[in-house]
Amino acid sequence: MEQFEQSESAETTVDLKEYFYLFWSWAWLIILAGILAGAMAFVVSINMQPIYQTSTTILVSAPPASTNSVDSTGMLNTQTMTSTYSQMLLDTPVLQGVITQLKLNNTPDELKKSISVAVVTNTQLLVITVNDPSPVQAANIANSIAQVFADRIRELQSQRYAASRDGLNAQVTDMENQIDTTTKQIALTTDPAALEQLQARLTQYRTIYSNLVTSYEQIRLAEEQTSTNVVVSEPANVNNIPVSPKTPLNTILAFASGMLLAAGAIFVGDTLDDTIKNPEDLRRRFNLPILGMIAWHETPDNKPITQVEPRSPTAEAFRALRTNITFAAVDRPLRRIMITSPTPQEGKTTISSSLAVVLAQADKQVVLIDADLRRPKVHRKFGLHNRIGLTDMFVRPLDALSGIVKYVEIHGLAVITSGGLPPNPAELLTSQKMIDILDRLNQDFDIILIDTPPVLTVTDAAALAPAMDGVILVAKPGSTKLSSFQQTLVQLRSVGARVLGVVLNDVNPKSRKYGYYYNRYYSKYSYQYQKPAVEQKKMRELDKVFQTEPEKVLQSREDGFLKSETDDVFRSEPDQMLPHLKIKN
Repeated sequence: MEQFEQSESAETTVDLKEYFYLFWSWAWLIILAGILAGAMAFVVSINMQPIYQTSTTILVSAPPASTNSVDSTGMLNTQTMTSTYSQMLLDTPVLQGVITQLKLNNTPDELKKSISVAVVTNTQLLVITVNDPSPVQAANIANSIAQVFADRIRELQSQRYAASRDGLNAQVTDMENQIDTTTKQIALTTDPAALEQLQARLTQYRTIYSNLVTSYEQIRLAEEQTSTNVVVSEPANVNNIPVSPKTPLNTILAFASGMLLAAGAIFVGDTLDDTIKNPEDLRRRFNLPILGMIAWHETPDNKPITQVEPRSPTAEAFRALRTNITFAAVDRPLRRIMITSPTPQEGKTTISSSLAVVLAQADKQVVLIDADLRRPKVHRKFGLHNRIGLTDMFVRPLDALSGIVKYVEIHGLAVITSGGLPPNPAELLTSQKMIDILDRLNQDFDIILIDTPPVLTVTDAAALAPAMDGVILVAKPGSTKLSSFQQTLVQLRSVGARVLGVVLNDVNPKSRKYGYYYNRYYSKYSYQYQKPAVEQKKMRELDKVFQTEPEKVLQSREDGFLKSETDDVFRSEPDQMLPHLKIKN
């Protein structure tokens, strides 16, 4: 259980490192996206019209009748009242009053967009905030809206008692007229009886008048006790510091957003990328070992790099591939090895030709067969003609190999080109004659390397695979799709082929996209990439004069330039080199 947890933890750490390197390799793009976004935000911000903000605070006083109530109901009523007033502040009548008072050219809806009202929690305060391109205009609007709103509230509250007050006022006026009329009549009357009657009437009028006045005062008092009062607690002041645009903040946020968007796009692109980019994926998903990783390289005349540059880092990688293949043959000798790929662009012929060279340099008798009877290329790698080859062996006696097996300048290496292209390649490769040909070649050679067409293109490779001791798949990072690789593996395993592992070709350790996945696998060869250019140039020159002046090569070897396990190249001319090696050593 502990081993499983450790493995899972290590896998998580690797994934985090992969993502870290992924973003690090694209850091220039992420930073560039941030800079561009920040620059755009800065330019837009400095060209925007500045907006100024100011606020005024008003106090909503509760009616005197409710000040004596301290229960929860009274407090709730107060909070409800302030919330209601916060909505009423933005009503059209209030806004229209502000427009009229300040002679603005705005409509109520336009003005409403620049005003916000907030209730100060647990208080009876309302904060009116106004935004405007002019700081003076913003302050004027804030103060005006407070004044207009206070007048409107008084008007609305006054309307509640207006009818009663007006009725009583009319009755009081009428009664005053009655009292005046009666008083004048008393002054003109001399009849005692009539005078007594008028005096009684006057007394009655004065009593009614007194009652009406009392009622009028009671209504006025009731109005005062039930009406709220809106007063300005803190008037708005002119604020000359703009609140918008916030150029520094906008620039920083745009910079961060641009970087995040670029990082997200890189992550999505990497996630959607179906090509092979991580050797660990091949191991985990397909349970296949990575036999070798060959860096992208160019060679003169398109010849095998292990032949023309035997001391290059790529040649060392092919020797590592040779070693891994040797370890794969511990339980079962590998005498027939097929090299193929899912699709045509992986470079299987490059792998097979260079691998054949290093196998021959290891004192093995190797024959490389070009079994791609549709698009043969092996003869071009070694500069051979292709007039006769494998197809001729199907019509000749097996003992008549003269002219078909072509020995090249590498000691121990022979090549059988494809020969004429037949109309039925698959039938030839799956015939008993092909098995007989392989059996015959095994009598003279230790290892048979067979370069076949891609598996997904034609059926030739899958048909020949069961007769092989092992199959090596060649894949190209960034080109070979995982789905294609999986389909290839399914076809080979369905016919009982023994897949030894995978060779990743054309790997670019400096690639931004795939760098992390391969740099750690090249660590044992990295010292060769770092050799001084002068030393590498001298090594190439020594290789060129090797055939004519072997003494100079051996002297340079003693000087330290050629000391490595790559002495296999000397085996290509053993008759010339062994005497010198014995003398020098």
